[in-house]
Amino acid sequence: MLRSGRPEPETAVAALARLHVRGTSPDWTAYFDAAFGAAADTAGLPERRAGLPTYPFQHETYWLRAAPTDADPASLGLGLVEHPLLRAATVLADSDGVVLTGRLSVRTHPWLADHAVDGTVLFPGSGFLELAIRAGDQVGCGRVEELTLEAPLVLPERGGVQLQVVLGAPDDSGTRVVTIHARYDDETGGTPWSRYAAGVLTPAADGAPRTAPAGADAAWPPAGAEPVELDGLYDVLAAGGLTYGPAFQGLCSAWRHGDEILAEVSLPERFRSDADEFALHPALLDATLHAIGLHGPDDGETTIPFAWSGVELHATGASALRARIRRGTGPDAAMSLEITDVAGIPVLNVGSLSLRALPKNRLDAARATADKAPDALYRVAWRQTTLAPAPAVSWGELGEVLSGVGVVPDVVVLRVGSGAEVSGEGVRDVVGGVLTGIQQWLAEERLAGSRLVVVTEGAVDAGSGSGSGSGEGAGVVDVVGAAVWGLVRSVQN
Repeated sequence: MLRSGRPEPETAVAALARLHVRGTSPDWTAYFDAAFGAAADTAGLPERRAGLPTYPFQHETYWLRAAPTDADPASLGLGLVEHPLLRAATVLADSDGVVLTGRLSVRTHPWLADHAVDGTVLFPGSGFLELAIRAGDQVGCGRVEELTLEAPLVLPERGGVQLQVVLGAPDDSGTRVVTIHARYDDETGGTPWSRYAAGVLTPAADGAPRTAPAGADAAWPPAGAEPVELDGLYDVLAAGGLTYGPAFQGLCSAWRHGDEILAEVSLPERFRSDADEFALHPALLDATLHAIGLHGPDDGETTIPFAWSGVELHATGASALRARIRRGTGPDAAMSLEITDVAGIPVLNVGSLSLRALPKNRLDAARATADKAPDALYRVAWRQTTLAPAPAVSWGELGEVLSGVGVVPDVVVLRVGSGAEVSGEGVRDVVGGVLTGIQQWLAEERLAGSRLVVVTEGAVDAGSGSGSGSGEGAGVVDVVGAAVWGLVRSVQN
């Protein structure tokens, strides 16, 4: 009965009332004694009796019950996946393979719009890694042995993207192949699936959380670390083509320590409520990668994550992180990352992360694919075509055809003279004459294969450039002919 912000007396009375209407009637005498004292004359307390039906309540409702919707995976024979981007899973009937499915868009997941490259919203590389980690959790594979990103995934301004994370059957060691596919929304289902990432998942070597790296300083930042100025960092990145909105601007502090870059990142306050829903929020991990550029000057190219290997997640739900980033010495200068929470408890280890420059032609191709999505904005474009020669058509006036002069033409013409007297009588005569002509044409069996064309002049507004040649639109000057148009439409109907 204890509720924050609610008075206890009212809460207690409401609780007793709920018991009473559910068949457990309290001892009201004892209640009044407790509330007003045993000496109180409860019979004299003010009362208001409520009138109730004199028959038993009929326990029957008439509310319309909503039918199960597609939002319920169980109604479709699928398992529920509690993840913001993946919502359902199923085990393939002919193998131990597993498919996890979901859908994402900038409307349902607005924070994704804060990650853009050269003005185009891209699904972050950290998001692909998070999908692989979540899929591995589904089947007991806690280590991403390797994951290679094969193509950039452009998120359209309108519509969404359907996702499939496909896990192959395990081998004897429990290892599974993972592939991540996507296609743009299409009600007809005709849009093909494309593969955007592929890799290998293995069971974690040790389920226990790792301890801090051997030899690491207990203090943070360690002694001798040199602070790095971050003012204007995101403006510099934007000038280079990497535009990060509020959700991804999480890099707070950074230091140089020997061959390491140390960084502190955190999710902005309004995005922290989402952290528990992910294995590791992609925006938080992506912000960690922003510190990689602090190692030194680069060649000015826009680089994005390309290949992850040796990735293990030790804790979930973090909204703030500390990271140690080491640049490798190999030809690819791959990075290694050791990430903990603010208390130093391990969260994520990345054995190797390789970056690649994003070729402009790859991004242009990805944009073109997104533009062809059914929900993308339509564009007008001229397409040259070749017309086949029109077949020869014979013409004939209705009066001559009805008199039996000549052969039956393909097209019979009924001309309506213009300039008729604008009066009730004049309109009636012209329209009546047209009606008679149409009836005669319909009644003539030998004209069944011909087409009747009723020709008027000045009866409709023909638009700009027509009429007398003045360049102005020719207005309606033959009201009688306009009445003929109404008659012919009725005949057609």
